[in-house]
Amino acid sequence: MPEKDKNPVDISTSSTTNNYITRTNTEVDLVPENPKPDIQEESKLPPLDKGYSWVIMFACFINTIFGFGSFSAFGVFQTYYLKITFLNVPAETIAWISTLSIFFTDAGGLLAGPIIRRLGIRYTSILGTIVATTGLLLASFSTKVWQLALTQGLIFGLGCSIIVNIAYTVPAFWFDKHRGFAIGTVASGGSFGSLIIVPIVTNISNSHGIGWSFRVLAILFFVATLVGGMLLKPRTEYKPVNKVIEFELLKDPVTIMICVISFFAEIGFSVPMLYFPASLIDIGVKKDLATNMIMVFSAFSATSRILSGYLAQRISAENIVIVSHFISGTIMMAMWYTSRSFGVYLAFYILFGMFSIQFFSLGPVMIANYYDDDKISQVNGISYLAMGVAILVGVPSIGAIFQKYGKRRDYSQIIAITSACYLISIIFLVGLRYYVKKRKLS
Repeated sequence: MPEKDKNPVDISTSSTTNNYITRTNTEVDLVPENPKPDIQEESKLPPLDKGYSWVIMFACFINTIFGFGSFSAFGVFQTYYLKITFLNVPAETIAWISTLSIFFTDAGGLLAGPIIRRLGIRYTSILGTIVATTGLLLASFSTKVWQLALTQGLIFGLGCSIIVNIAYTVPAFWFDKHRGFAIGTVASGGSFGSLIIVPIVTNISNSHGIGWSFRVLAILFFVATLVGGMLLKPRTEYKPVNKVIEFELLKDPVTIMICVISFFAEIGFSVPMLYFPASLIDIGVKKDLATNMIMVFSAFSATSRILSGYLAQRISAENIVIVSHFISGTIMMAMWYTSRSFGVYLAFYILFGMFSIQFFSLGPVMIANYYDDDKISQVNGISYLAMGVAILVGVPSIGAIFQKYGKRRDYSQIIAITSACYLISIIFLVGLRYYVKKRKLS
């Protein structure tokens, strides 16, 4: 007779639905500590993938329209600052405005968990609305770089971070079969938001100045995210960990690799978003057309985010991101770096819109699959902290390179750097895919 296993595994505690990673004695526990509710208890909960689940998806979609859609308007603001408002201010100084805004939007998400524990999901989201709107209103009266860094950067960023963290976390509680599609659709909100926000900001800044652009954006932001926040609620009682950072997660290889990928992906994505409209102007494109090109990017980006979420239900999310990052890094050098033709630039921007954003759509899907519900918000926050650090370190440095070596007209150096960021991220994506598969089988 075959020898019995000397270390039998208790199936009831070693695996869990929608978690690829199993528990070991030396790694972070990524599976539920408490047993799942029995069938009778589960039947009393709202159903997954139907009914109010779609209301949740809609509410989170609305919030990301303005939470991340506002970033697209920063391309308009950045161009306005570089070409009109701060002509005599160094590019690396101007870069601090958008740098701080993106940094606090990313890193501030870690505050969401402890606040949710005290106020609940709905009122925490509404708090984010109030803070972010205040930042936009104060920015409308700002005339100096440091004032915009404080208002558009710090205040707006912190409020926005709470809204975004919740928007990416809550759908995981309400969806199982259609989780990839739901989170992908929510992630597409930022791209659809560009189609709404960019033309409004562009037209108002041309006719009434940048101050009124901020004020109108503040009104739209307040109304939309207030409605979205009021529709939110957890499917079951949700008590995230009462810590800004759970340091045990920082020791886990999966969290580490996700953070490294987040770091490089954020730099690779942010630089074209901030500098591509200005590069169009430098090849002879009119300012209005250059900023309106952001809408072209956003249309293809929105479609791609939804499609990637749908495909993630059938294809590994990691594989989708690997292919997308390879294409993004390659076309950046093959098209943006080598050409000064508007036609080539247009083709590049369309392709970049389709492939550059897949990690931002599928990263939350991967995290929701790897971790239990009470850790999703925390890991999302840590991932966005890595993105914030990338912005804080990368964008000012690239602005300095653009100022010193590019003389504010040569984009070749920063294009090469951002292309390298996408290609480097592939190494860690492959490592993540291999490690998750290995741990799943162990």
